[in-house]
Amino acid sequence: MHTFTAHRLCFVAEVQTPIELNEHKGSAIRGALYHALRTWCANRTARDCRQCSLAATCPVCTLVSTLNPDEGRGGDVARPYTIEPPLGEQTSYVPGETLEFGLTMFAEALNLFPYVILAVQAMERGGLGKRLEANDWRRGTFRLREIRAINPLTGQEQPIVSAGDNLVHIPDIPITHAQVLQAAAGRPQDGPLTMTFLTPTRITDQKHLLHRPAFRPIFQRLLERLSALARHFSDTPMAVDFRALVGAAERVRTIRDDTRWVELRSYSTRQGRATPTSGFVGAVTFEAEDWGPFLPCLIWGQFTHVGKDAVKGNGWYVIEAEM
Repeated sequence: MHTFTAHRLCFVAEVQTPIELNEHKGSAIRGALYHALRTWCANRTARDCRQCSLAATCPVCTLVSTLNPDEGRGGDVARPYTIEPPLGEQTSYVPGETLEFGLTMFAEALNLFPYVILAVQAMERGGLGKRLEANDWRRGTFRLREIRAINPLTGQEQPIVSAGDNLVHIPDIPITHAQVLQAAAGRPQDGPLTMTFLTPTRITDQKHLLHRPAFRPIFQRLLERLSALARHFSDTPMAVDFRALVGAAERVRTIRDDTRWVELRSYSTRQGRATPTSGFVGAVTFEAEDWGPFLPCLIWGQFTHVGKDAVKGNGWYVIEAEM
């Protein structure tokens, strides 16, 4: 993990024509990004990336349908980015309102940063959300005011794009493993710790869907995700005693659970069908005698998310020690 990095981008836009999103706002943003990225597809005759002879070298395939023939599960691997959707219950946006969302890119995926910027700019023209009568049955549109890079661990911010300025800056304030370790060392090493799940978090354990959070399954899925991202998108695979960490996670206790279950579905363009994206949201407090082995992964997980549909914004959480 020592060379693994994350670059979090914040997009601030002004709504131009009415935008209506469904409850799973991250799914709508990821879908619009998917269609915008497909604009640069070099092989339109292929039905999808799995059937494309260019998939191994195509930046579009890397972002919309990351594949590795050596992997199981049909070659699918973790996507090298996550969406941070707008939080709160608002789904309707009127002209003049601000719409803000985030996107975090991991490690070597930053090489594809220009494609992401071009795709989001194409989203301005193609629109976002549902087709509305008020828009002559088109999707709502927005105009980008700014894009900035942010590093929540250091508090740094960097302007990337400003309205009316054609100059694009490459993000250079990455979240690094050294910063994560420093943040972990500065946190309480024992006692209560609260995880607040900002978006629906969908965790399966031994093929069973969890409707209430439990630390060991959450942490095990997080280890698997971090390991996959580091393996595929950096040159230093994750070096931890997986079995020992999972065993230690079994001893972490739940002392308060204020989460609730949210039923959601989203349409997958790639799969051509609606898929469940339900999950739990809210705060759960765990207690451990020693958080030291877990904290680096838990801090990283705030940026990588955890569980299914992380690329659509699910599994986004923050951690806070109880004082």
